[in-house]
Amino acid sequence: MSSDARPGPEPEPAWWPAVANAAGAPGTGDTMAAMRQDFLDFFDTEYVLVVRFLMRTGASLADAEDAAQHMAVQGWRKVQRGRWSQIANPPAWARTVALNHHRARLHGRSEIPLDLGIDSPGPGPGHAELTGQARDLVTLLQLLDDDCRAVIAFDLDDIPADQIVAALGKTPQQVRDLRKKARKKLKEHLHAPARREGGIDQ
Repeated sequence: MSSDARPGPEPEPAWWPAVANAAGAPGTGDTMAAMRQDFLDFFDTEYVLVVRFLMRTGASLADAEDAAQHMAVQGWRKVQRGRWSQIANPPAWARTVALNHHRARLHGRSEIPLDLGIDSPGPGPGHAELTGQARDLVTLLQLLDDDCRAVIAFDLDDIPADQIVAALGKTPQQVRDLRKKARKKLKEHLHAPARREGGIDQ
């Protein structure tokens, strides 16, 4: 095998071409190679979870994947600048960057700050989570407005309330009100009387 062959037995992830095209090829030094591998390992795990998170906030699968790819490009640029290791909490950073991008494209909103000390969300399932019961949940969350969906999506990834406040640029009371509004709406839907053709069940 040639000594300058790129290491790694696994094929590049689906989003890698977007990263390579946007940011250029990585350097060949040992430090860069190690940082690159850390980056790949992180996104091999987190990419599908970020897509799931975005779908919970209301994004289509295509839009969620687009925003997750944007996040991957931004992460790779940090690798290129030697700043990837300076991110205190990569999972929270990844979700914030992707949500920023999605909201900015859809609504023209200002991006939310990235300098956040957000605790890591708990581990989640893989790509199968985007099917079956997960799609039922995504459908249910469509009943909510954008901000309510975002609060619930962060909740489902175990982000503490005070850090949701920082991520969304809301006050604590506003986040509590959004959570209360969301839960009330979901409860009303889930507890609504079952309907059949010809009337309502007795």
